[in-house]
Amino acid sequence: MPELPDLEYVAGALREHAVGRSIAAVTLGDPTVLRVLIEAPLPALLLGRPIASVERRGHFLRFAIGVDVVLVVNAMLVGRFFLESGKAKRRAGTALLLELDDRQRLSYVDDRRMGKVYVARPADEARIPAYRELGIDVMSAAFSREAFDRAIARRRDQVRQFLLDKTALASIGNAYADEILFAARLHPKTFCGKLGDEDRGRLYQAIRSVLAEACAEIARRRGPIDEKVRDFLAVRGRAGEPCRRCSTVLRQVRVGAGDACFCPSCQPPTRALFIDWRKVGR
Repeated sequence: MPELPDLEYVAGALREHAVGRSIAAVTLGDPTVLRVLIEAPLPALLLGRPIASVERRGHFLRFAIGVDVVLVVNAMLVGRFFLESGKAKRRAGTALLLELDDRQRLSYVDDRRMGKVYVARPADEARIPAYRELGIDVMSAAFSREAFDRAIARRRDQVRQFLLDKTALASIGNAYADEILFAARLHPKTFCGKLGDEDRGRLYQAIRSVLAEACAEIARRRGPIDEKVRDFLAVRGRAGEPCRRCSTVLRQVRVGAGDACFCPSCQPPTRALFIDWRKVGR
């Protein structure tokens, strides 16, 4: 899925190239992706209106269309955004295509129909599932050490599951949960209740630094907005390869409903586990 640094880049690119442009034509795709919370006909509701703003809110992108309509997009696992010239062909899996007054075409494409595009009035945004339950935005000024400590207090789950809880922290995905834990030198199966103050401090700083550095790196590359840049990551997707810090073989382990990549030496377990990867070949 596009994760927070990806969406920051997409939002920035769309602010640069699409904000202020009016919608000249609208093509609707698979209706299972669209969720219309307004009793008004589409696409007429959007025609002629300007894209007033684009912002990331957690793992959603929010488009203000004029002053009284919003598009809120949850890209889920495979959703992608494209901004192309008017000569580009419509892509398979296009859920929504907006043709702008400068002949650019802004598309949301979802081949597996897992994401959602919500059309709503600003006053009704609280009706959007998951969006209304987002926790504190980890890239915002409100994400202080005190706010982080309040979010993690009394948590009894494993630290990686806490990072992925979007009702607590908005919003960290699988790739950057692994990167954050590697930077903080915490095993993904460590329980939150076992973290000392120093551990929590490292985790808080890792969230801020890993995401900020990823945002800067993706922005530096200036690639197409549909690409997910992952080649600079330290552990995610590199299981079986040597750790760049200590050369230990990186491992992959099941944590909750997903898999985590980690370094057995840099992120030692704090309790006995079924497999001690530190004793299994380097």
